[in-house]
Amino acid sequence: MKKIIFSAIVLMSAGMMHAQDVINHAVNRDFTVNQALITLTSGGQKCYNTSNVSAIDMDQSTDKVTVSTTAGDDVFNGSVSAIAFAKKIDPAKNVEVTEAQGWLESAYVKFTPFSGATSYHVYVKGGQYSDFTKIDDQLIRSYGTYNRADAMGLKAGDYTLKIVPVVEETEVTTAATTVANLVVKAFNRDGYAHYNASEGIGAYNNDGTLKSGARVIYVSKANAKTVTLEMQVDNKGKMETRTGIQDIIQAYEKGAETRPLDIRVIGLLKKADMPELGSSAIGLQVKGKGQNMNLTIEGVGSDATFHGFGVLVRACKYVELRNFGVMMHEEDGISFDTDNEHVWGHHLDIFYGKNKGGDKAKGDGSFDVKGTFYCTVSDNHFWDSGKCNLNSNGDEVDYVTYRHNWYDHSDSRHPRVRKSKHLHVYNNYYDGNAKYGVGATTGSCIFVEKNYYRNCKYPMLISKQGSDIHNGVGSSDDTKGTFSSEDGGIIKAYDNYMTGHKSFEPYVAGDAIYSKHFDAYVVESRNDQVPAEVVTLKGGTGYNNFDTADDFYTYTPLAVADVPTTVTGQYGAGRCEHGDFQYTFNNATEDANYEVILDLSNKLANYTSSLVMIYGMGDVSEEQTGDDPTPDPGTDPTPEPQDGVILGSFDASPSNTMFTVAGDYGDGKITYETVYYKKGVKMNSKGSISFTPQKNYNMTIVLATAKSGRDVKINGDVTTVSGTLNTEGAYYEMQPIAITAGTKYTITQGSAEAIVMIVKLVPVE
Repeated sequence: MKKIIFSAIVLMSAGMMHAQDVINHAVNRDFTVNQALITLTSGGQKCYNTSNVSAIDMDQSTDKVTVSTTAGDDVFNGSVSAIAFAKKIDPAKNVEVTEAQGWLESAYVKFTPFSGATSYHVYVKGGQYSDFTKIDDQLIRSYGTYNRADAMGLKAGDYTLKIVPVVEETEVTTAATTVANLVVKAFNRDGYAHYNASEGIGAYNNDGTLKSGARVIYVSKANAKTVTLEMQVDNKGKMETRTGIQDIIQAYEKGAETRPLDIRVIGLLKKADMPELGSSAIGLQVKGKGQNMNLTIEGVGSDATFHGFGVLVRACKYVELRNFGVMMHEEDGISFDTDNEHVWGHHLDIFYGKNKGGDKAKGDGSFDVKGTFYCTVSDNHFWDSGKCNLNSNGDEVDYVTYRHNWYDHSDSRHPRVRKSKHLHVYNNYYDGNAKYGVGATTGSCIFVEKNYYRNCKYPMLISKQGSDIHNGVGSSDDTKGTFSSEDGGIIKAYDNYMTGHKSFEPYVAGDAIYSKHFDAYVVESRNDQVPAEVVTLKGGTGYNNFDTADDFYTYTPLAVADVPTTVTGQYGAGRCEHGDFQYTFNNATEDANYEVILDLSNKLANYTSSLVMIYGMGDVSEEQTGDDPTPDPGTDPTPEPQDGVILGSFDASPSNTMFTVAGDYGDGKITYETVYYKKGVKMNSKGSISFTPQKNYNMTIVLATAKSGRDVKINGDVTTVSGTLNTEGAYYEMQPIAITAGTKYTITQGSAEAIVMIVKLVPVE
């Protein structure tokens, strides 16, 4: 027999069922006193105030439990399935709020876990809610050391949130805490997406509230494959239950479903968490049949993230994407592609895609717009993107607005425009851009207004003229330019601020050079028009002055001096709170650098979520890491078997997982042992190849002739390629070097940059 003496017991917080019946000294569940909770094998529960209980005896031979009172009489004897002790809730204590803030059409509160609480109810008051209204349980999450709740779909105004702890399904109202004066602002809806769209884009009205009849579903790693929703699949009212987030969205391809739907994403979604995706190239496919879909996909809070895939929007009207991040995507991060109208992508964090070498070392397009009309790309944060915003791939694109985007050390295409005759670029922050800002080709017309350029090499370019010909961007030959081989488009520029740029050439009337070679026609007043005689040097196209026409949309631009502070501020570009992933760029080195930042790439590849629980959905605490992480420099992945000759090649990725690559890939184009290899690892200040052999080998390193370097360093020592120059195969082959099992080897740059194409390991018998 074991005995628990209550004079010495340490009471523990526990959540159990309500009391079943009251007999003898058993009482109702009471949160104001310390209690012992006895769960019977039948499933019932008895509660005892510990002040009335002297001991609990447990007979291990019979599994019987006896509860004794302070009066000395036994009050219970029987078999139980559990014993727990619940500590009283101190009526003087309340939920402790650590942070509360209004944001854009939402507000959030962070608070410490409340002792004994099994969940929480959160209420919102203000705006459209005249009294406290409970938010969905799925909007309340645990991050281990703190909880967070987000109220969404709010009109602009002042709000109050109330947090009530719940113990065993009962609200402990005495411990509730309220936070008031949370200022919620409206999303800025200026731009072409909302042109003649008074009903609102996506599932929301223009005042920030959900449309009438809108349905809301919550998607996390726990249910991305299993979430269900009834969808209309024909015009006769036929309904089907669709399973998984992609299958639900694919129901729109039938063309019959138009009910507003808000898909709210919680936490990190890896590609492995998702069902089979509709686009093998990009990822989640949102495809309609030309109908008004009234669909919004949005993140909850600050940490909603797609990792390993992006979003493709095709043949859609009235679709909105907002408040989530995209990391390590296969190709494009976001692609508005083919037959879209009235689509809006905003407050997104777009990071690197998967490194496929060459001009795809940072992924392909970050946010491309193709085959789309009436579109706004706004308030997005582009983190060192290589190719930000392609506008048309030769297809028809028009009526597009780019505003309030933060081009944070991204390289080019901000945007790069073909054909579009109504393109408005304003109030964007160009922050350390290694190549160029806005690029105009193929007869396009672009109004570039009140943008702030800090160390953007070429703020504006028109193909085959101006800075594209001069200042090292292109050839001195007037027929050539390296920005684009296409004919030019016209840029009208007004009130842009530039500092630290290499070149900007405005139009100068009557000048022999600058009436032909100009990057933009700069006006002194916003409503000044571009004269008909101002045309592109190649193609001879002029500007249509769309921005001064009577039917141009209404908008309110920021003063150019306010752009950096506003775009990077609390209500600025990117996700709520600027997202949960933070990285600080070194302007001194990164403003002019367009290579992959290895440290940033590794952090993105290995990004994890700290989300533990979604109170309306359950535990999601299993570790969430990114897809196919790139190992940190100096670490070796689990190697493949090292049997026989190993021929390690690096055609945009290592052919054998024993090799860890840092840096970038470059074209080498060699033929070695009758096999053609296109790419290898650039041995520059950032490049390296590391591995640890399991056997003794003779190692031969093969370099391309594409670079001048004929030596490399092995573990810091320069090794000269004294072997054969093969002109037919276009490679240098060094003499074999003996390497030892269990020793880590790192190949780095020698006296000059080289490209390592092959590392050949021949076993030593």
